Amino acid sequence: MTLADRLLRSGFLGGVVLLGLASLSAATLGPAAAQTRWVSGTYVYADLCTMPEDGTQIGRRITLKRWPKGDNLVYEGAGLPGPVETAVIVDDTTKAVAFHIDTPAGLVSFQGTAGSDALIGTLNGADGEQPLRLKRVLRARAQEACPGETTGSIH
Repeated sequence: MTLADRLLRSGFLGGVVLLGLASLSAATLGPAAAQTRWVSGTYVYADLCTMPEDGTQIGRRITLKRWPKGDNLVYEGAGLPGPVETAVIVDDTTKAVAFHIDTPAGLVSFQGTAGSDALIGTLNGADGEQPLRLKRVLRARAQEACPGETTGSIH
């Protein structure tokens, strides 16, 4: 009889396996199952850039700030005199996001979802309804130059 057979018959090996499975499930399910809210912090979604020719800004930057005492949002976009801070509604389960801001051009509203890689939804404003997809950037940085037009030729 091998050592493994003797350990298995004595119940020692089975107990070790069960103990390992129990600790694995507790480590996997315990804290994750208890976590029902997104992690607090700042999430930046942007395509805001500066035109190299004249310094005009185009695009948007939406900064979602999640805190235990409440959430807020900062909206920056071309044509706005500066960043606009507003209240935001966030659903922890579905990650749905909704907000309204008052701009010089009128009311702008957004409904969509915030993910780990992008903010996706519909923006409604003076120009009507338009889809919006902003990629998540990991850190705010100085205004980047907008990518120039890429042209090429087939040889």
